[in-house]
Amino acid sequence: MFYVDQFVYTNKMRGIHPGEKFAFAMATLVICFTAHKPLIHLLIIGIMLGLLVFKARVPWRVVAKLMLVPLSFLLIGVVTIGVLIVDDPAGMLASLKLGRFYLGVTETSLAQSFSIMMRALSAVTCLYFIALTIPMIELIYLLQKMKVPAIFAELMMLMYRFIFVFVETAFNIYTAQSSRWGYCNFKRSIYSFGILFGNLCQKVFFKTKALYDCLLSRGYESELKVINPKYHFSLANIAVFSLIDLGLIILAFI
Repeated sequence: MFYVDQFVYTNKMRGIHPGEKFAFAMATLVICFTAHKPLIHLLIIGIMLGLLVFKARVPWRVVAKLMLVPLSFLLIGVVTIGVLIVDDPAGMLASLKLGRFYLGVTETSLAQSFSIMMRALSAVTCLYFIALTIPMIELIYLLQKMKVPAIFAELMMLMYRFIFVFVETAFNIYTAQSSRWGYCNFKRSIYSFGILFGNLCQKVFFKTKALYDCLLSRGYESELKVINPKYHFSLANIAVFSLIDLGLIILAFI
């Protein structure tokens, strides 16, 4: 978590106005949901990953590891869509008989599963573009500019902070247990994990309470005051992002 978060603040696209990046990613995401051509989804995946690796300078190994996370879930979902269970194997490209049923795939099911996987992957790359190029504080700034109720922005900020508190506490407990051979074998690992989980909730509760007390001691009155830097729009960036989305729209619907 901490390892990935450092690239959000050090990427080479940090100087671009967050509104430009957010609008570009969301517009491309809409294209993902409305386009039906697999070529468009492949182009979106290539564009987003290319911007992250070559423009934002996020290491390709980091991007590849992040893409493996949703890919593993997507493959499971695609299999359930592509593989059919029928009584008659007629029309199937390949089938396997299991009792009185047949397990197989058809040309339509393969095409449908491939289309869904491409659409999901292209949408994921759009979200990763936002997550790896726009820090949370800038997302809060955008929400404030869009007149989103303050309670939602504050909940996002607090939840974001508490995630780090949770991960840091779990890592410290795990390190302490590992130094005492808490995970030397399977039986011991199960026992140590139970202790970790039991103590984690308690420790995180006290840490979050201490954080809330710190906010109160600094004058917190149901609204977080954050000083945002001045951002400037770039006509060149807007033109480039607009041309990319315009080209995708033309290829998708013409």
